[in-house]
Amino acid sequence: MEELIKALTEGESRIIALVPEIDGLEGAGVTTVAAAACADPRVVKRFPNGVAWLSVGADRPEMLTDQMVDRAFEVNGESDPDTDWLDAFSTGRLMDGGEWPGPPGDGLLVLDGVRDTYLPLAALVIADHVSVLVTARSARVLPDDIPVIALPVPRWPLLERLSGELGVRPAQEPDLHDPRSRAAAVREVLSAGLAGLKLPGSVARLTELGVFADEANIPAGLVRLLWKRTAELEPLDCELTLTGLSALGVLSRAPDREVVMIPDVIRGHLRAELAAAGSGEVHRALMEAVVEAPHTAFSAEDARYFLFYLPDHAAQAGDEVSDIVCDGAWLARKLNRFGIAAVEQDLMRAGTPLAERLRRTLAQSMTVLERPELVAPPLPTLAATLACRLYGIPETADEVKILLSRLGAAWLECLWAPPDLPHPALRRVMGRAEPLSGVAISPDGSWLATAGGNGRVRIWNLDGSVEATLSGHDDDVNDVAIAPDGTWLATAGDDETVRLWDDDGTERAVLHGHEDAVRRVVIAPDGSWLVSCADDLRAWSADGTLLWQVDMTVMSDSRPVIGADSSWVAFVDDERESVLVWTRDGSLRAELADGEEGARYVAAHPARDLLITEHWDGWMRMWSPDGVPLGAIETDGLVFGALTAAPDGSMVAGEGSGSDVLLRALEPVTDSRLTGHSTPPSDVAFSPDGTWLASVSDDATVRLWDAGGGLPEPDEHLRRESVRSLAVAADGSVLVTAGHRGLTFRDTEGRALRAVHEEERFDAVAISADGSALAAVDDEDGLLWLLDRDGEIRHQVRLSEPGTALVMAPDGSWAAVATENELGFWEADGRLRTEVPVAGAEYLAMAPDGSWLAAARSDHVLLFDARGRRLGPALDAGDEITGLAVSPRGDWVAATTGQGAILRWDPEGRLLAELEAAAAASHLAVGPFGSWLATVCFDDAVRVWDVQAGECIAAIHLEAGLDVCAWTPGGTRLYVAGWAGLHGFALRLPHQSQHTHAS
Repeated sequence: MEELIKALTEGESRIIALVPEIDGLEGAGVTTVAAAACADPRVVKRFPNGVAWLSVGADRPEMLTDQMVDRAFEVNGESDPDTDWLDAFSTGRLMDGGEWPGPPGDGLLVLDGVRDTYLPLAALVIADHVSVLVTARSARVLPDDIPVIALPVPRWPLLERLSGELGVRPAQEPDLHDPRSRAAAVREVLSAGLAGLKLPGSVARLTELGVFADEANIPAGLVRLLWKRTAELEPLDCELTLTGLSALGVLSRAPDREVVMIPDVIRGHLRAELAAAGSGEVHRALMEAVVEAPHTAFSAEDARYFLFYLPDHAAQAGDEVSDIVCDGAWLARKLNRFGIAAVEQDLMRAGTPLAERLRRTLAQSMTVLERPELVAPPLPTLAATLACRLYGIPETADEVKILLSRLGAAWLECLWAPPDLPHPALRRVMGRAEPLSGVAISPDGSWLATAGGNGRVRIWNLDGSVEATLSGHDDDVNDVAIAPDGTWLATAGDDETVRLWDDDGTERAVLHGHEDAVRRVVIAPDGSWLVSCADDLRAWSADGTLLWQVDMTVMSDSRPVIGADSSWVAFVDDERESVLVWTRDGSLRAELADGEEGARYVAAHPARDLLITEHWDGWMRMWSPDGVPLGAIETDGLVFGALTAAPDGSMVAGEGSGSDVLLRALEPVTDSRLTGHSTPPSDVAFSPDGTWLASVSDDATVRLWDAGGGLPEPDEHLRRESVRSLAVAADGSVLVTAGHRGLTFRDTEGRALRAVHEEERFDAVAISADGSALAAVDDEDGLLWLLDRDGEIRHQVRLSEPGTALVMAPDGSWAAVATENELGFWEADGRLRTEVPVAGAEYLAMAPDGSWLAAARSDHVLLFDARGRRLGPALDAGDEITGLAVSPRGDWVAATTGQGAILRWDPEGRLLAELEAAAAASHLAVGPFGSWLATVCFDDAVRVWDVQAGECIAAIHLEAGLDVCAWTPGGTRLYVAGWAGLHGFALRLPHQSQHTHAS
């Protein structure tokens, strides 16, 4: 103990570990020694902020992250802890081997009994703020650089206590270094000792504890429910029974949590005894006890356990697992607590058609459903988001809505099919860590690798979990390739290097020679050589030896390809737009040219000795590597932004128009557009069997798609149509959206009634209060369009520059347009009323009576009357303004900033309130009577704020980028629009049923 006390009081490490000298030995007394050391006056003096204790035991540490952080808060000495605690996560400093700054903290957190195979990352983050003492049964769970104190174990305390209390010694003393010998000795003592006790009821109750999952501590509340069911024990009787069993040394009560802890070696014996007697009835008793208990009977420990393990108990009891795991309320609660991976496991166990539909739906929306909510209440936000993503499974969505109506919180209900629902061919989406530029799939199709920003290469399992992160590049990584035997990888980076890695993440070699960013890397099908391209092309052997190089520039967004027999490499030469074929030894074999229509991309047939090229005219052509034309395919003009071929050569895929993945079958030519990315795909790869493909993008997601024949067409609402602006008449009679296909008039359900000026691209639209007049600005001709209620042109005015923002007076008599350098006030007949030099105004908002307006530029707001005269002082936001609105009464102005703040001023310039919104908003709208604010945010969330309370009352997460929002009169609906189209929501307040609207 003295060694431990010295390490705690004089050591320089922020984390110290205490383990038994015999690796893996449980019940060795490390908890007793740690508790005694923490009570020593020297340790108490060293940690003036106190000592906090967290019993970990059988629980997986990641399930206790919240409790870990809460305990650390108690002793960290900060009066106002904030998200800086998470800085180590965001910077990757600790994961990349960074050092903790400064000496150990003045508070101590004890993580007692860590049994898992690793120390949780949360413990490393917490060590940035407090000192940490870990007790564990093995040093193997700890990072190599943590000081470890080994506790001598001359005799085994667990066995000594059992033998003393039960009066039985094993016939042969165990070899403490042998787990099987230790287990046999404990079984012998328990079998004889418990049988000799004249307490059959207590022994039966102890055996029943074998029903609980080995991977978790046993919640005391669930023990009481079980024993009430099996033996009609009242709470006091349960406590007496637990106390008696604790005195025997077979279990213990955690000092800081409502859980029962049983050593693994004893739990193994109990499980075997229960199985021999038939465990099904006990599982059923536990199930019935949980189902029939009132919700208020469950502690947080109880709820955490049964949310995770109830499906296991249902299966053991012979119940239908699907009845539990397919319930909408269950899905929402388990998703909120444990994430998608745990829910997917439940649904796969259920194995019903509904369970598979739900599993696929969740996998398709993984990045949306697992996005953290830092402002609004988390469970209602997650449940509202889930109900929205389950729009196509209405029965389950309704179950989620029933849960929402019972939570006592406001929430946003999706009113029609969201335009950003996933394409039916999407299998899974994962990521959101950093922009991604390259993807490769392993030869057996069981994992994939991505290249992205921050110098990281990630190895992904197909369930969306990250298996490993390879760090070594000093800048962004642009591409990744996997060797045909799957044992090594190659990566290309902006740091001008190619790096080779073993499949376990060990860096094998760093290849220097390129003098600028390396864009692409390709490994030959036989695995013996590879090529990389920057402004030159280099060939390397598999061990990193340079074979040859050519000083020709590969087209910037094209990839070199290597033939199926590994004898040649081809690429598109940037200057000539022709395809050059080089032999393996570095000599030019052929130049593929076809008149004036240059090649854009090239792919190698994976099985045959031929190339496929795509040209600017939309034709695809086949060639031998000697340059002999072998055929051509005329397409409908759709061209790729990248090109890769399926393993059997029957399909090609790459970047389509906009942000689509274009999948093309070659015989006959049929195209499928896979929509979902918010930015153009940067790379695409086929699986080895050709049944699916993976795509990556700067939107930081990996998407897995079905690639088989006969892909389902997306529903009509999924034919995404970007909406840049929307306007709602104050009387609710007209809803108009503006975008790249003109102006669209819609009904209250968001359905398009008619479109006008479809050949124009509009950036903004505004409408008068009664809907009789409209104004719009386009993004090409720099025109202000003044229209009647049907969209017919009354006047067109050519602006000095394209308009950036637009508002219209409530009576339709005038409009204001901001350009890059001016703010223009225009009469309804197209005459210029006045023009004010205001540079950089990007947001405008009109007072409800039309007597004044607000204009936001940079970090301040300017107020003008209807004649362009300045009113009052500039309103300083202190940061770049990203949105602007005026209250319905005209008594305040609100603005959002790039740092996530929402500020309100009165018209005289006095700051009324400042809200910390956590995520910056791109637009905001004030609800009726000024009681609510709605914001659409850059994290793709919609949030509603109670203005009086100054807090966010509801939120919902979407996948599509969002631009604008607007309330209907009375606040019955909130319209939100972005790159995917128009969303409609109703704000449901706590006192309302799920079928009523907010008023």
